Amino acid sequence: MDWPFINDWTWTAQVYITLHTLALLMKMHSYAFYNGHLSETQRRLRALDNPSTASRESAYRYPTTVTGPYNDTGSEEREKEDVGTLREDLAMELISPLGRATYPQNLTAWNFCDYLLCPTLCYELEYPRTEKIQWTELIAKTLAVFGCIFLLTITSEEFILPVMIDSAARLEHVESLSETALILAESISLLLFPFMITFLLVFLVIFEYVLGAFAEITCFADRHFYSDWWNSTDWLEFSREWNIPVHHFFRRHVYGASRRHLSRPMATLITFLISAIAHELVMACITKKVRGFGLVAQMMQLPIVLVQRTKWVKGKKVFNVSMLSKRHGASEILKLAIAECVFLDLYDTRSLDGEFHAPVNSRLP
Repeated sequence: MDWPFINDWTWTAQVYITLHTLALLMKMHSYAFYNGHLSETQRRLRALDNPSTASRESAYRYPTTVTGPYNDTGSEEREKEDVGTLREDLAMELISPLGRATYPQNLTAWNFCDYLLCPTLCYELEYPRTEKIQWTELIAKTLAVFGCIFLLTITSEEFILPVMIDSAARLEHVESLSETALILAESISLLLFPFMITFLLVFLVIFEYVLGAFAEITCFADRHFYSDWWNSTDWLEFSREWNIPVHHFFRRHVYGASRRHLSRPMATLITFLISAIAHELVMACITKKVRGFGLVAQMMQLPIVLVQRTKWVKGKKVFNVSMLSKRHGASEILKLAIAECVFLDLYDTRSLDGEFHAPVNSRLP
């Protein structure tokens, strides 16, 4: 991941390669660990040919990606089963839910390459598929990607970068805390609407058009890449619904793996921490600095969720994510948080790249 920094790539190229690297790492992790689980399941199934020495612990069901209450047993000892039932459970674990793929017949180069192109981060023996590629839909989504990128470029160049460059120049000449606070408030107010537009465009590019295009290419039938996150009533619900592929990965491979050995609060904390570190890495590509503002802001979601679920706040419009209205509250708070994190990162070194470069037409006090 340090290659783009060494070669001084633009921040857009750095974010692109970083996101793709993270996605490939998650895909490979899921592929390796799930097939490792299937290999152990097959070993236990073969060991039942000699029942006297075989383990009688119940078959371990690998965590699914189905959204809903997580049904786990923590570190409790699993019940013993009779040989016939155990053999049936182990055999069913080696067969896909649709019944057309089995382990180890799935271990082929074609299967792995197909999985890399599928718009999912969680490996399965088999995915639901459509009958054929809808070429008009694929062409429309491809054109929409370039259209949104054009709008993103215009928004960033015309409404975000000028404000931040101007603020960097003004911060070099402040003499009091009140002046700094005034610049902070003014800059954030100017960045709120552009950041909201940027967030929505990025969301559309990734979850509606890019993932939709790859779903068409691979005939991937499960198009549930996001849910109605704009109606979320707390941050935990928002984190589940705005990015369902990543949520499924963390639920299955981070929370699910941690929950076998740790308590539910600790597993949740580890899940949020790993997610926050990944988001901070992306922010570091944009700002070329690691300051931890985004990490702290994301980890603050956990205590905020605890407050939001108290009887004084839960179901209320005031002081909740549903502030102003359930439809707009999440985006209002989200864009404010993003603007504050980026501006604080800017203020930390008074510039966008770690060194001060005063613009020609900057407004100085």
